[in-house]
Amino acid sequence: MSHPCDVYRVARQCGVILRDSHEHSPTSRRPRECFCKPTLREIGREHGEDHLRLVLMLMTGTKANSAELYADMIKAVSAVLLWMPDLLRRPTLVSDFNAIDLGSLRRKARAMNCGVPTTHVLRILLATRFYQPIQGDMLEMLQGEAA
Repeated sequence: MSHPCDVYRVARQCGVILRDSHEHSPTSRRPRECFCKPTLREIGREHGEDHLRLVLMLMTGTKANSAELYADMIKAVSAVLLWMPDLLRRPTLVSDFNAIDLGSLRRKARAMNCGVPTTHVLRILLATRFYQPIQGDMLEMLQGEAA
């Protein structure tokens, strides 16, 4: 089902400046600038303006994170919110996202170069930040299975 989505209005509400992709320059990129309108349209039409608004609001909570409005990161944040709907009820969701250094996370995901799209790696890295096992720490659980 396709939702109507005015990406310009949603971006404006979130303080995001939409730019054309041909204007993109890694050296002149500024916080809150987004050069991936097709990605925003795709997410907005597929999941609605409210979902897109939440994705952008979470990604622009800090100045550093607002400089990470890349298609792979936007898709990953969107996917994690859809994949883990309990996050939407979490009272600390905004502060939890603000505590994540999205730039560092993206650099690590790209450096892994593990044969899958960076978006998929980012989904997993983000999801592990929010995963809360019933008992114990996830890393301890994984180490126990490896032994």
